Amino acid sequence: MQKKLLAAAVVSAFAAPVAFAQPANVTLYGSLQTEIFSLKGTGANGNPNRAQTNNISSPGVFFIGFRGQESLGGGLSAIWQIEQGAAADGTGTSSTWGGRNTFLGLSGGFGRAYVGLMDSPLKRVLSINNSMRNGLTGPQGMNSILNNGDTSGADPFVSSGAGNNSAFSRRTGNSFNYDSPVFSGFSVHAQYGANEGRALTVAGGQNPALYGLSAMYSAGPIRAGLGWQEHKDYRGAGLTDSSMLASASYTSGPFMVQGAYSTLNYATAASGDIKRSNYLIGGQYSMGAHRFRAQYQVAGDTKGAVGGLTPAGSTAIGNVAIFNASGADTGATIWHLNYGYALSKRTEVYGYYGKLDNDNNARVNFSGSAALGISGNALRGMDATFYGVGIAHTF
Repeated sequence: MQKKLLAAAVVSAFAAPVAFAQPANVTLYGSLQTEIFSLKGTGANGNPNRAQTNNISSPGVFFIGFRGQESLGGGLSAIWQIEQGAAADGTGTSSTWGGRNTFLGLSGGFGRAYVGLMDSPLKRVLSINNSMRNGLTGPQGMNSILNNGDTSGADPFVSSGAGNNSAFSRRTGNSFNYDSPVFSGFSVHAQYGANEGRALTVAGGQNPALYGLSAMYSAGPIRAGLGWQEHKDYRGAGLTDSSMLASASYTSGPFMVQGAYSTLNYATAASGDIKRSNYLIGGQYSMGAHRFRAQYQVAGDTKGAVGGLTPAGSTAIGNVAIFNASGADTGATIWHLNYGYALSKRTEVYGYYGKLDNDNNARVNFSGSAALGISGNALRGMDATFYGVGIAHTF
């Protein structure tokens, strides 16, 4: 009730009189998280070490949002949401409202249909089974391996060779989205990212678009999902990339176990496709207010083509690394240990330690604010360790 009263006060300060009549349909929600962590890397292949740095950061789970609905009669409702980043450390935010999941649409017996900026169905498959409560892993290694990175923006209005074009964990702008009703725990989700980035005056030029689909199940102790995503022309004309992600968890009393598996498939201009398989296992044990968590991830060696990458001369696609015309020794592992103490249902303090191990020809990096800041061949084979403490609060 307090949330709705506060939301009503905020809305009433800006709304026209016609909107003031329905403040009870607006909900204020959000999450704040900040932490202090230390990060360093050990160079390989003759490259220097990555100096240890101490960081104060908000690791991706920081936002404030407003959502609401209006009954239109006959079981039909208008639905809307405006969500904005709100980093506790004062960085990583934008003055533009609606920088996170923001949309307008309709809901009814058919489900929900809406247009805006929204997490892709594949990204949502992973988020339903996260033993680390999103950012509580510390540096964001989960998306680095399983989805080759995480990005948000006005996709698919992208430029050939842009760094985020290879990431499959996406918040897609200019998108149409559909969520089915839930039938005995099952639901289906779809997304289309419009081709607003098409080259308008170049015959045969880049025509980027995104297609995503997922099926999810949540009932009793089981949560599971299967997602597929395709990027058409994201990295250049005629190149179609795709990914499949499966995720599941099982809860029994104080125990929760989690697993995930993904495949990444990238087209090359001349030599066929590059592929990589990845998996994750993890879990949590709760004892009163105490939370004990562990997570282990593996990136397999890349397979398939090793030449003809786009843009010309590139030796890697995001965190999928190809060096010296060989896919050998291009795998990596990341593991995390985490302890949390719940001060309340909404507030938790926590600490963590983790390690990244790159094979000799791999260049897997952390994403977000914890990225190592090392790129190209200097990252090849680098190992990294991190540890830190933080506090998270949801409202």
